[in-house]
Amino acid sequence: MNKGRLESLIESFRKRRIMVVGDIMLDEYLEGNVERISPEAPIPVVNLVNNRGRDVRLGGAANVFQNLVSLGDREMLLCGVVGDDADGSFLQKKIAAMGVDTSGLVVDAERPTTVKTRIIAHNQQVIRLDREERSPLSEQSRKKLVAFIQKKLGSLDALIFSDYEKGVITSQLLREVLPLARNKKVLIAVDPKFSNFRHFNNVTIVVPNRKEASGFIRHEINSDDDALMAAHTIKESLCCECVLLKLGERGMLIADSNDKKVFIETAAEQVYDVTGAGDTVIGTLVLARTAGASWEEAARIANVAAGIVIHYIGTSAVTTDQLKRALIENRMPEP
Repeated sequence: MNKGRLESLIESFRKRRIMVVGDIMLDEYLEGNVERISPEAPIPVVNLVNNRGRDVRLGGAANVFQNLVSLGDREMLLCGVVGDDADGSFLQKKIAAMGVDTSGLVVDAERPTTVKTRIIAHNQQVIRLDREERSPLSEQSRKKLVAFIQKKLGSLDALIFSDYEKGVITSQLLREVLPLARNKKVLIAVDPKFSNFRHFNNVTIVVPNRKEASGFIRHEINSDDDALMAAHTIKESLCCECVLLKLGERGMLIADSNDKKVFIETAAEQVYDVTGAGDTVIGTLVLARTAGASWEEAARIANVAAGIVIHYIGTSAVTTDQLKRALIENRMPEP
C-alpha cells in the first residue's frame, strides 16, 4: 500500500459506525516494589507506590470500543452490562466523558462490575485479582441488550462481539441477534472464547488467538502447518468468510474467502505488555475493512496497531496520529 492509499483508508475510519457487544470491564493497575519475602508465607511483599489514586482503564469490550473511538469517531456504540456499584458508575462516567452514546450500557443490580486488578512490580505482574460474575445474564438484562442491538442494526457498518466469558455473550443472545445482523448485511466480527466459539456460525470473520483456536480444533498449534490447518478447519466448520489467527510472536495468519492464506510477521520491535492487544487488533481490523481495505490490508494495518500498544504497560488505545506515523515509517512487514 502506498502512502496515499493508507491515508485515504485512515481518513475513512471517521465515517464508520460500529457497535461492540460484549463483556465490559475495568482494568486496575497497582504498582510497587518488591524488596523482601513475607515472613507469613513464601510470597513477595509489594510496597505500593501509586496507592493515592487509582490507575483504572477500560478493559474487555470497552477497550475494543475505545480503540474504535480513538481511531474513528464518536458514532461508535458499546453494548453490555455494568453493576449497580461504584465501579459501574465510574465506568459509565468514563465512557460518557468520551462524548459517545451510553444508552447501550445496561445496569444489572444482581451482578458486580467486572474489575481485573493487576499488581505490578519492576514492570512485571505479580498477581491479578478478578472481581466478576461469570453466569449468564438474566433474561431481563439480555432482552434489554437485544432490544438495543435491534434498534441500532440498520445504521451499522459492523458488529463486533467481544467475548470474555463473563456472561454477556450467550447462545440465546446469539440466536436472537445473528440472523438479524446477517439480514441487514452487517459485517460481523468475533473475538471468541471457548464456551461460545461453536455458536458463531455464518459470521463474517473470527479472530481467535492460538490457545482459542487450539481448543476449537482440539489440537495444539505448534507449527505453520498446524496454523494453516486450524484456520481452514475453523472457516469450514463455522461457514465464515474469513479467519484471522493471532499467533503471538509468530504474528498473524489471515485466511480469506478465496482460500488465500497469508502469514504476517509481527510488527512489534519490543514487547512490554500484550494486555489488550487483541482488542486493538479486532477494532482496527474491522475499521480498516469497513473503510474499504482488503482483508489482507486490514490485517496488516491491525498488526501495526497492535505493535504500538504492546509498547505500553496495560490497556491503551491507538491514536490516528500514532497509526499514521507507524505506517508511513514503514513498520508494516512486507509480504
